[in-house]
Amino acid sequence: MPVLIWGISRALPVPEAQARALEDMRQAGESAPSPQDNAFPAIWLLPYDGVAEDQWAELLAEDVARHRDAMARGADGEVQDSVAGDRFPAISSQTRWCRRDTGSCLEQVRKHQEAVAADHAGHDALHERVAALSRYGHYRNGFTLEAHMPFPRLALVMERTSAHALAHVHGDSQAALKGVCEDAMSARMLMRRSDSLLVAAVGGAWAERSASLFTDILSELPRQERLPALCATAFAPPAVAELDMCHPLRGEFAYQAASMTSASVEPYQRGFFSAEKTQARAAWLLSRSCSASAQAQIHEDERVQLPAPPPVWDPHCVANLTGCIVMGIDGPDYEVYVHRMQDHGAQLRLAAIMMWLREQPLTQGDDNALTALAELPSWLRSPSRELRGTPAGDALELERYDTAGAPQGRVRASLPLHWRGRVTRSLCVRSASNADTPACAPVR
Repeated sequence: MPVLIWGISRALPVPEAQARALEDMRQAGESAPSPQDNAFPAIWLLPYDGVAEDQWAELLAEDVARHRDAMARGADGEVQDSVAGDRFPAISSQTRWCRRDTGSCLEQVRKHQEAVAADHAGHDALHERVAALSRYGHYRNGFTLEAHMPFPRLALVMERTSAHALAHVHGDSQAALKGVCEDAMSARMLMRRSDSLLVAAVGGAWAERSASLFTDILSELPRQERLPALCATAFAPPAVAELDMCHPLRGEFAYQAASMTSASVEPYQRGFFSAEKTQARAAWLLSRSCSASAQAQIHEDERVQLPAPPPVWDPHCVANLTGCIVMGIDGPDYEVYVHRMQDHGAQLRLAAIMMWLREQPLTQGDDNALTALAELPSWLRSPSRELRGTPAGDALELERYDTAGAPQGRVRASLPLHWRGRVTRSLCVRSASNADTPACAPVR
């Protein structure tokens, strides 16, 4: 009887939805953007001082060859850094400042100015390389796809954040703003046009930190201070394509599929493993945020609810138990990534709101803040999240959707200088979908 059940399970076709997702993922992976527009070589070689741009291709080709040779010898994971490390001085990232759990990057840097300055000493060339990332249009890993594929030192891209804060503290606010806006442009490119879930997540975190620092700096500058022109684009409200992670998840599928072969499992497990069915299951799990339903939820800025992963104990899994268990372990986390990306988008939206509010004149009367925010254009409003003031009247907040590991309860942005103290906790602006109703009740 067990053999009969196994045989029936083995003969079952891939479920239609999974088969369709698999076909879509494979077709999406066939098109490759221009290599000249790829940020990967620049990020891969980011740690090394003195590497000329015309040396990148040669160094990367050597690294790719070393990785291919290591794979052939079964030495998976042997290549983790570039050969450039043997020929050029390497920089260690100073990312202890302005981390995700830091309440205010600007306050932290102001309190530890000397230590921050010391950590950034000699990093000018690295900062220039990070600034140059904003000229690229996508990120595509240059190594052969496999489970132990090398990744760049991604933390380095956030190296400049505390340096921007320090520049503002030292009085060079224009340089600080320009740098923050450059970083936001690069971060949003990684969010939308990278081939990896990890890289997109780093891009989202980088964008959120940049937006938060941007509004903190604005909160200390007079209205007459001109903003660099690129800031309007850098902190425009996010598009659905930046938040749905479709492009990164397609790259993630290609990475996973390369690892989901019969050769990747132990011989004794192969009777309970189907590469095709496992890849189809992975394709469906990874494509859920690309569905029309998820796209509509992201467009309306609702907290995305993805379809539940298929159960491990179903007829298709009897003969593919290994693949189903692996995908069952990985599947539920993807919704957390989507919620976190939505919160990164909320921080970008708040930055756009602050730029708009900064241009609005103050009028006499206690209700001027409510009056101004009631005129907030629909393209700046969240269709679902209500905009609320803080008790101190120094910031605005939106609900945070990522409740799994959020450092704070709400997404927050400091108000422009001339608006500080004019917005209180009792102020609450309805979401765009409810804009015609009276102001919502105060937070309790």
